[in-house]
Amino acid sequence: MPPVIYIFHGEDELSINQAIHQLEAKLGDPAMAALNTARLDGRSLSLDELRNAVSAIPFLGARRLVVVFNPLARIENNPAFQEKLLSLLAQVPESTALVLVEYRLLSEEGKRKSGDKKKEHWLLKWAEGAGERVLVRAYPAPKGPAMQRFIQEQAKAAGGQITTQAAVLLASLVGEDTRLANQEIQKLLAYANYQRPVEAADVDALTAAAGQADIFAMVDALGNQDSRRAMSLLQRLMSDQDFPSLFGMIVRQFRLLLLAKEVIEGGGRKEEVTRVLGIHPYVAEKLTNQARHFSLPALEVVYRRLLEIDEMIKTGRMEGDVALDAFVAELNTTPL
Repeated sequence: MPPVIYIFHGEDELSINQAIHQLEAKLGDPAMAALNTARLDGRSLSLDELRNAVSAIPFLGARRLVVVFNPLARIENNPAFQEKLLSLLAQVPESTALVLVEYRLLSEEGKRKSGDKKKEHWLLKWAEGAGERVLVRAYPAPKGPAMQRFIQEQAKAAGGQITTQAAVLLASLVGEDTRLANQEIQKLLAYANYQRPVEAADVDALTAAAGQADIFAMVDALGNQDSRRAMSLLQRLMSDQDFPSLFGMIVRQFRLLLLAKEVIEGGGRKEEVTRVLGIHPYVAEKLTNQARHFSLPALEVVYRRLLEIDEMIKTGRMEGDVALDAFVAELNTTPL
């Protein structure tokens, strides 16, 4: 018998969504699968609504799929509600596959009061004792060599190939954003017509010169306090990119810029930035030039502000496009 409860957690949204699609495919005919699939948001979901969803009988099928995003949003700091959720999970019938999706690693939550060992998340601790009814999968964001492998595996799964050098360059441009990486992989494979491996020159021609170039240009405009150009570039980026990918690119850009500035202030040059950050020389050169527009304290403030915005967006306190507009406007009035 397959698991009844699936707990998918981690920052790798693409891989989590692919795993959900695989479960949907097991429901059979797409039309019937759609009738037997429910997608819910834990930020506005009550336990009674969840109970009704998982108790529903499959329509002309053997199984029903219920996917709950952010299931812990309203109960994470409420032990009484946690117990109620665990009681509900124990009663989910075998005719339902309930998928709980948290776009963060639950295994890294908190630390013990003494020592550096991280304590186990209460949901994962429950899952350990639930036996084969529960399947837990962690999807950490791939970093460095892991992202390079991810890129080559995705290219192969899509029916194409990408050279190691091209994968290294693409990984340096997309950071830990698997959705952006997949988007660029599909574009590059189409460019190569699936007839030859994607080369580093292809990545330079398409990826580095597209969205990433606009990100560099927007950050340059911010550094020069050119509010009109910065806002214009932001609007263009928002029209061309989905928000999660765009925001991830902006966060990554300022994180790399902050790290590059630290290297430069320590006496390092472009070569040192390349080595320390583990990035392609093309990106290192751009960062080295760009870092001249910003002070180190200003970059630290900007990066902290981006983390605050990320939290506000994830908790539903602010819409993504409004947050980015406000961020750019704020930077244009802040000494850098």
